[in-house]
Amino acid sequence: MTFSKQQLKIALVSIFLLTAMPVFAKELHFSFTPYAGLEQSTFQEAYYYEDFSRYKDRQCSLLEWTQKLSYLAGIETRVKYKKLSFFIDLSTKLPGKCGSMMDSDYLENGMKFNYSISENHLNSAFDAQTGFAYEVDLPFMQITPSITASYSYISFSAKNGRGWYGDSSYTSDGKTHSWDSPYSHYFPDGKYHLAGVDYLNQTFYFMAGLELSKNFIKEWRTGLGFHFAPFTYSYTKDQHLGKNKNFYTEGYIYNYFGNMKFTFQNDFTISSLISINTRMELNLQLFTKGKTDKNGRPNQQQEGESYSAFKTKIGISFSL
Repeated sequence: MTFSKQQLKIALVSIFLLTAMPVFAKELHFSFTPYAGLEQSTFQEAYYYEDFSRYKDRQCSLLEWTQKLSYLAGIETRVKYKKLSFFIDLSTKLPGKCGSMMDSDYLENGMKFNYSISENHLNSAFDAQTGFAYEVDLPFMQITPSITASYSYISFSAKNGRGWYGDSSYTSDGKTHSWDSPYSHYFPDGKYHLAGVDYLNQTFYFMAGLELSKNFIKEWRTGLGFHFAPFTYSYTKDQHLGKNKNFYTEGYIYNYFGNMKFTFQNDFTISSLISINTRMELNLQLFTKGKTDKNGRPNQQQEGESYSAFKTKIGISFSL
């Protein structure tokens, strides 16, 4: 009985895999970590006057959506071979009232003449992260560089608004005043209610980082991390809900090296299979200008976006 070259190759590869698998399996580890936490954040969006020659960088409107406290839950899955690990992290947030939506309008001279505030309600949110990390052991600590790709989606609705309008169309003397002037008009006034601005944000970025960690005792490891994104892309959509001025705007932001994250983590080992993890994150996306569309058509008006968030979470890690 003779074997062809192809059959010999298949046999040799099979023998190699069968021999290598037990050795490889000893170095391969799986873990999954369900976690829960809290998040506080602020999305800011500024609009500028269209006449750049006269009002360059002069802000005409500022919109803010805040999450005072949102409840989040997620799971991280990690596969580790020796010092190299691959991870996937998926999380969502509990819908409900979460903070405030604020809308401010400014004159060319910088005076704020309209101001409104509404309840901010979280409709839905989803975050996904995946990446690689590699552990480097030093005599006094461990250094772990990482590369991560992240995507986030969040949607808010504004409800039960109230506001003070100093626009000449609403003031008692027919002149334009500051929003807090006694001549300004307050809504709701019994005849009209005040509509807010709904918001949607989708953000994608690549992030590189470095974490420094150390075991102070065998069962307790603590670490500090710094991560930055060379590139961040954000798509935003605002739905303005006025009865006579119902319209939407879309923003497109390209942010280079303006997105960073700071982390602080503690791992407490309970046994060889179970550990408790706590983590705090501060994420800052610096103010960046971009282009806008209005009602689906290109708009000359510039906008700018910024974002800040603080998360704290605790999880239980199970190793296999």
